[in-house]
Amino acid sequence: MPHLLVFGARNLGSVIAEHLIAQGWDATGVSRTEETAAAFPGTGIAADVTSATGMRSVVEQAKPFDLVVNAVSPKGRFGGGDLVTTDDDAMAPYLEQVLPTSFAFFRICGAALIERGGGTIIQVTGGSSRRALPGRAPWGAGAAGQRALSQAAANELKPHGVHAALLVCDGSFGGPGDDAGGEKIDTRELARAVQFLHEQGRSAWTHELVVTPVGDRWTP
Repeated sequence: MPHLLVFGARNLGSVIAEHLIAQGWDATGVSRTEETAAAFPGTGIAADVTSATGMRSVVEQAKPFDLVVNAVSPKGRFGGGDLVTTDDDAMAPYLEQVLPTSFAFFRICGAALIERGGGTIIQVTGGSSRRALPGRAPWGAGAAGQRALSQAAANELKPHGVHAALLVCDGSFGGPGDDAGGEKIDTRELARAVQFLHEQGRSAWTHELVVTPVGDRWTP
């Protein structure tokens, strides 16, 4: 039975798990809180994975796995605010949570997939990874860091049969089966996108996939 490991067991992580469980997969979800871990549709684990120690502990419990996804949402105010007027600690969620988690994710989960002999590792991020928008400079910096780690992982892990990809969600999330009239991203479609990336043959791997809702303007 194929096995999914997803970080961020609430919202998108839960939807990805439900989508794959319906097709015969096993799923393990990791959350910061016991409450979210208990509500996860597969096996839930409550853990702090901003440190290498926490990430290694989870990976040792969950492996072997075929597909691993980091869908952890940043803490704090969305975007981080304007550079000049934002709080002094506006970068904190990205320096203390987002980037350490992504760094540990690619290092430790990537090593587990190398040990297994292959698999897929997917980092979920936002459109700010491609361009920093006004009012979102802190998030833009964090997301750009996630993109850089994903790009490095793609080339470093490829010789070991591990497919690393960045899933860029260039728009706000709707709900499962709900795209708000085309204005938001249906999270079930994102689950299908994750499966699409995982099922690609090795002669045509996608390393960066950008998705945009039909009602939102696509910016190259």
